[in-house]
Amino acid sequence: MSAPRLPLPGRIAAASAAVLLAAVTLSSCADGTTAAPASSSSAAAGGRYVIGSTEPDGNISPVTTADGNSMTIVSLANSSLVEVDTAGKLVPQLATKWSASGDGLTWTITLRKGAKFSDGSPVTVKDAVDSFTSLLAPNSQSPAKSSFTGIVKSVAAGSGDSTVVFRLERPYSDFPYLLAGANTYILPSGVNDADWIHHPVGAGQFVLESYTPGQGVVYKKNPNYWDAANVKLDGVDIKFYADQQSELLAFQSGEIDSIEAGSQATASLKSADYREVKSGYVKFDGIVFNVTKAPFDDVKVRQAVAWALDRKAIVDTVYGGAAKVANDVPTFPDYLIQPTGLTTREKDLAKVKSLIGDRKIAFTITTYQGEQTLAELVQQQLNATGNFTVKLDIKTPAAYYADGASTPWLNAPVTITDWAERLPSQYIGLLYAKSSSWNASHYSNPALEKLAAKFDATTDPTEQQSLANQIAAIE
Repeated sequence: MSAPRLPLPGRIAAASAAVLLAAVTLSSCADGTTAAPASSSSAAAGGRYVIGSTEPDGNISPVTTADGNSMTIVSLANSSLVEVDTAGKLVPQLATKWSASGDGLTWTITLRKGAKFSDGSPVTVKDAVDSFTSLLAPNSQSPAKSSFTGIVKSVAAGSGDSTVVFRLERPYSDFPYLLAGANTYILPSGVNDADWIHHPVGAGQFVLESYTPGQGVVYKKNPNYWDAANVKLDGVDIKFYADQQSELLAFQSGEIDSIEAGSQATASLKSADYREVKSGYVKFDGIVFNVTKAPFDDVKVRQAVAWALDRKAIVDTVYGGAAKVANDVPTFPDYLIQPTGLTTREKDLAKVKSLIGDRKIAFTITTYQGEQTLAELVQQQLNATGNFTVKLDIKTPAAYYADGASTPWLNAPVTITDWAERLPSQYIGLLYAKSSSWNASHYSNPALEKLAAKFDATTDPTEQQSLANQIAAIE
């Protein structure tokens, strides 16, 4: 299991999993899914906590970073208006209240009084407005921009000195959840976010003291954080490692306090030596078929792949059990409304034969290094059926997400990609919309788009549930 990766694109999945942020950590550690030596004490109140990580790809910016390791680096030193807890509920951060107008087209956000950045300057309405104006600008390179496209019309200061007003293109009952998404941090007005790593002012729990390429990151507690009294650590260290094996050895030796609780970690550790801590679902993995390219222009072939996979084995082997089968429906398990009435597909080779008979179908799965373990297991399962001959093309993140009309992740016949957590209707707009620039399957369904728009507009729980069920049935 890993954190979200490059441009966070989505998938229409034959096999998909919503992945729990799970790690192995100290028995005394607070919530999070990690693992650490039970004898370690560095996470105790007043101490320092040490996290293992591979070195991030690309520029480290709160606004534009999309690599999971970079996101961890910026998240410790920054804060958004709101957060979402592990139960899927909104939690106040730099905002304390939010309310919609009667027609659902205007949202007023009230900022926290007395909130400050790490340099001691106050967090103001101008800071919030400028942060979102930059994020939504036509030339914005932020991955978060897509979350607001077609939803937010404008952002401006409200009345008084503590409110921000978002005017929407259409009613969107889940709008506050968008404010908790990745890359939505509030930064000081006028800041050069591209140079943030060298001048890291933020409103988060910690202050980034130093970043050393090839080595790691050092943080100290932020005395100006609005809830500093409840931050028990003096600081946090992130140490970079070349690969997962090196990180595992560092964990076993007590050099670091936590690692991701993937299959390699849990298989190598004694259960008495670590505590697994879970802190919510962080990404969605899946297989995308390009329906314009043979053999996946044949729905029976797509269905045959779906019935050939052992999804439980995928969850157990790839994620160490820290995931749930998404059942081809991109609704995160901690979203408040869950579709009902669906039966999860299970491996059924008789159905594979009924769909494609004795045909031998050869294809290549294209993905990047972060998804290699999942790709290898899918390859093994499909090849074992005798109906498929699957090869892998594992690229670097830069090559997989390369710019241009022929970028692999949007054009290869079969891809495996991961998305950060998003709202269900956002996935529909990115996965199933004909006009979407991130539609790797090249499939669209106007009925889904209409249902999603209705879902976004209503606040009635009964109607939301009905719409969620209709959407999931089509997916």
